[in-house]
Amino acid sequence: MTYIKEVTKLMKSNGFELHRTKRHLVWRHYTGVMINTSKTPSGCNAINQVKREIRRRLTVNTVRS
Repeated sequence: MTYIKEVTKLMKSNGFELHRTKRHLVWRHYTGVMINTSKTPSGCNAINQVKREIRRRLTVNTVRS
């Protein structure tokens, strides 16, 4: 599977829509969270980095008292 197809599948399964594209793919979540991904990644670890970014952006940080 190509990188763009794999990223599209991953993002749609997490509730993101493609907002715009030029040199990067800009994805927008229905909550307003935006994530940028490259169109042509240079490394083989790019999909894992996108997964990590999704997890970090969608996690709600709570402050412990």
